Amino acid sequence: MRTSPRKIGLLGGITWHSTLEYERLIHEGVADALPGQTADLTIRHYNFGEIADLQAAGDWDGLGRRFAADAQWLVSGGAEAVLICANTMHVVAPAVEDAVSVPVIHMVDETAKAIRASGLDTVALLGTGFTMRMPFYRDRMAQHGITTMVPDEPDLQAIHDLVYTELARGIVSQEGRNLARRVTTDILARGAQGVIAGCTEIPMVMTADDVDVPYFDALAVHAQAAVEFALAE
Repeated sequence: MRTSPRKIGLLGGITWHSTLEYERLIHEGVADALPGQTADLTIRHYNFGEIADLQAAGDWDGLGRRFAADAQWLVSGGAEAVLICANTMHVVAPAVEDAVSVPVIHMVDETAKAIRASGLDTVALLGTGFTMRMPFYRDRMAQHGITTMVPDEPDLQAIHDLVYTELARGIVSQEGRNLARRVTTDILARGAQGVIAGCTEIPMVMTADDVDVPYFDALAVHAQAAVEFALAE
């Protein structure tokens, strides 16, 4: 193990709630391993409203260019690895990977490793509508031999709306909790063996304590991978 951590670059959020959670988990992980020290981070946090507007407009190419340029900025500041701190924004991961020479620690790959280590191959996925509808997430999971199952409509849209109209604004309601749990229960009844919190805000309304199957918090898994990289020789 190193005696001081490598510098890690964070892209996102995208909401400030998840940015703070990434920072907390990575700092705690480093401090646990290296008493008296904390993580060495460089961060590009975004105006959520701007990113959400570009997502809604389908300007993924523009977002890819923005994230790629910002990844280069992080590396110019000394980052030895980059994390995209949002499930949905992994749609632009190829653009980021092409833009930098350092590792881009991929959230989907790390979550897939955790799922496979648990012996599962079929899991429920709760995330934004983009993550649940677009192929980038499920195709990457399929490369690891994992099938992802998503809610049927209109529940899929309801989860998307919950993320953007409530959780992104820090609003946590009992109705939101009930929705997440009900939708998850429905997917488990269709054959899912576990559940991915595939949006960094989903743990605000559903945690491992709310389900009786393996629960994979993609944010926490991703942050742990960052800690491991920061501490590795």
